[in-house]
Amino acid sequence: MGSSSRQLRRKNGAAEKTIREWEKLYPDTWILLEVTEQMNDEPLRGKVIATARDPEAFQRQWKKYREKGVLTMLTFGPPLQPGPAVVASAT
Repeated sequence: MGSSSRQLRRKNGAAEKTIREWEKLYPDTWILLEVTEQMNDEPLRGKVIATARDPEAFQRQWKKYREKGVLTMLTFGPPLQPGPAVVASAT
């Protein structure tokens, strides 16, 4: 469990950004956010709580925030390496 791939990095900044801005700042990384603004139940803005390469690293901290009634979300930054392309063909 203490491997670097599961390492949780806590963030203590009070910065607030859109969800897409956070994703661009943390490519290839799981991001746990405190949702600070939403529209029609869709998260728009948030503050970073922590980042990690493995979402399992968040479980304890995510639960703690939920128990406090803090609205959170987990998202993933864009991959650094493009994945395999899928080509569909109808013949």
